[in-house]
Amino acid sequence: MIKFSFAIMIPVIIILALHWVADFVYRDDYSAKLAIDVPGFEAPLVNRAALQRRWPEGLDDLGARAQLRAHMRDVENLKAPKPLASLALTASAPEPEPDLATLLAAADLASGERRVRICAACHTFNEGGKDGVGPNLWGALGRDIGSRASYNYSNALAAEPGSWTFEKIDAYLRNPGKTIPGNKMAFQGVRRSDDRADIIAYLRMQGAAQIPLPKPAAAGGDETQHGAQEL
Repeated sequence: MIKFSFAIMIPVIIILALHWVADFVYRDDYSAKLAIDVPGFEAPLVNRAALQRRWPEGLDDLGARAQLRAHMRDVENLKAPKPLASLALTASAPEPEPDLATLLAAADLASGERRVRICAACHTFNEGGKDGVGPNLWGALGRDIGSRASYNYSNALAAEPGSWTFEKIDAYLRNPGKTIPGNKMAFQGVRRSDDRADIIAYLRMQGAAQIPLPKPAAAGGDETQHGAQEL
């Protein structure tokens, strides 16, 4: 009789122990966040652990079925365009860069003179100066591209049509390889537009001061290493 009682009690104890462990491991968790975290969408409080433990037998309970329907409805709402439409990202548009004429009008000649000093390793700027690794740049602004007779230009620069306008020099200083592919320039460019304007304003004073500055269209990067060899 005792053995029979133990035979009944042992499974009961095991079942109770498993139930206690299940309650400990799968605690009721009323989480305010769904598995899919969408900014701006407030998820419902749902006892997921309880739903999981009671599935599917627990659905016989009217309240459990209502809770499951509410939970699934809110999950489906995440797929609807309405919540997502309210999450339009408002990226601030960058301020328009001043046009070259405006920058030239406000250019700092002293700054331009300082910035071209590193170019002196390849260029001279004085009237009658000799060519170096790059051509002498006296009067460069306004003259035809690749036209200095005493300098041996690359094929790319010699074949480039047009003259060194303000805009052409600005583009060339910004990215020489992209502006005239195949030239011999050995630096990556001057990224800041105001720095380029300072340089161009200084070049204008070297034999091209008679060329009028362009008129600004309307009133209202960092510099990389120089090493120019052609202009």
